[in-house]
Amino acid sequence: MTTPPAERLPDLAVLFPFRAWLRHPALRSATTWLFVALVAVPPAALVVFAEATDFTGVATLFAAYFAAAWFLLLRALVKPRAVGGGLLVQVVVAALLVEAPLAVWLEKVLGANTDSLASSVFAVGVPEELAKLLPVVVLALVHRRLGLVPRDVLFLGAVSGLVFGAGEAATYVTDYMPQAGLVGVGATILSVWRFVTDPVVHALWAGIAGYFVGLAVQYRTPGRALALAGIGLAISALLHGVNDRLGVNVLWVLVAVVSALLFLAYARIGLVAAPRPPQPAVVPQHWGPQHWGPPAAVAPIPEPRSSGRHAAQDPVTAPIRVASAAR
Repeated sequence: MTTPPAERLPDLAVLFPFRAWLRHPALRSATTWLFVALVAVPPAALVVFAEATDFTGVATLFAAYFAAAWFLLLRALVKPRAVGGGLLVQVVVAALLVEAPLAVWLEKVLGANTDSLASSVFAVGVPEELAKLLPVVVLALVHRRLGLVPRDVLFLGAVSGLVFGAGEAATYVTDYMPQAGLVGVGATILSVWRFVTDPVVHALWAGIAGYFVGLAVQYRTPGRALALAGIGLAISALLHGVNDRLGVNVLWVLVAVVSALLFLAYARIGLVAAPRPPQPAVVPQHWGPQHWGPPAAVAPIPEPRSSGRHAAQDPVTAPIRVASAAR
């Protein structure tokens, strides 16, 4: 029995392909650096704020931290088609400048309270959801030429909601909780819940409203566009108001579950309005010897896209395209 020759170990270039790593675009993408930042932020926060006497900086940092983590997950779930980095920067800047001041002003005007379901919906849900939605509406109209589909605008709404929710979480922990005298284990759990959940629930509600804005901007008739946007605002405000009216109980958890499922339904399998396909030109039939010979060249008629259960696209991630009404 012969002994097999010794096998060579892989070269160092295979074990540690530094050149390939440095040249590969995957390691230079914004998503990669955001992932690295999420890993580095908690220990960096301990170093930077080790001797801090004010909780404001730490609260702001952790609120942004969880918002960024949710952003990565939502982007992977929604898979927006035409939302680039520039558009994301615009919605984040607009959200930081406009949303919180507008929501606070509207709530003061309406006398925000959660004493009843109606006041919780109309005096809290509507102002906050409207404040989150306005930057999305403006950007969707300004960038209409990008061909944004409802799923893209849904994602813009989700990012707008992430910014709003992160700011609300930081304000709640730094301002409201000390004023209310909340301390101990309960305060710690409440802080964690605010940092982790506040950004994403606001993202879910704003994303649902953004989906309807994405439908609305495809119509040139103001009445139809406003009606669609109003439906989205009503759904998000209702979920928001019911959430704030309920206490910490099973129904409160159920509202969060319904919000998540509804968001995913619109994001993954929601209908996408599309214009009617043009009718193929009718080729006239010529009979007679003067027309014998090779026929004139006619542009081929495109094959219709299959929309049934055996379509080539992924039935989960691919949007269902339907013909829209007259615009």
